[in-house]
Amino acid sequence: MPINGRPVPEEKLLSDFAYDSLKAMILSGRVKPGERLWERELARRINVSRTPLREALGRLARDGLAVNRPGVGYFAVEFDARVIEEVYEFRLSLEVTAARAAAKRIGETGIAELKELQRQLAPLERRKRPSIDELREEMNLGFRIHEVVARESGNRLICDALFQIYDRLRLLAWIDFLWFDKWSLTRDEHKDLLAAVISHDEKRAAKAAERHVKRCMKDALWVIEVQQGGNGSAGRERSVADMRDAYARPH
Repeated sequence: MPINGRPVPEEKLLSDFAYDSLKAMILSGRVKPGERLWERELARRINVSRTPLREALGRLARDGLAVNRPGVGYFAVEFDARVIEEVYEFRLSLEVTAARAAAKRIGETGIAELKELQRQLAPLERRKRPSIDELREEMNLGFRIHEVVARESGNRLICDALFQIYDRLRLLAWIDFLWFDKWSLTRDEHKDLLAAVISHDEKRAAKAAERHVKRCMKDALWVIEVQQGGNGSAGRERSVADMRDAYARPH
């Protein structure tokens, strides 16, 4: 396949394919946090040789979605309370700035895109007992809202940084959408952010982004504490591991 008039080596294409496949497996929960990424097994599953697979694993490590332990191998990134807190603190400062800037700068194309996301979300929000696939679709649309707001900020550095953060935080998205009461909060927060940006209300947009990110950070850290054996969640009927496994199973 030529790019800019020049042929692209087949191994490069296979490396991109392997990267996209592995990234999807990690972000969807099919590979669990902390799970060993066995080269031979993964090469068989996605039907590539081990050379492009190794290149893909290296890219995943650089993107923060995998960890390379020298002499041992690669592992899917797992939750660490301090790291997650740092990611959310970074996200908070960036997303508040992005929301304020997007409310100021967004044009007709961006507004139309946000309104289309509202339209797609509406029937999903009306379902009283949504399936896992429907919740997953709604989750992806929610991330798309954040991506559009980041892009419409007009700041490429902020946008690129937020996109990388969103990839890492997809691993924690099941916190909201498997606890349906939490996901209803996310719905309301997304609606508030959308309305503020579309109406060019900079102050409201910044407040909506701040409230949303702080709430998500609090919930994420609580779940990590539970996962690591804390005592703060005795009242919940399902453990974090149970919920994660429920998401990882095909539906």
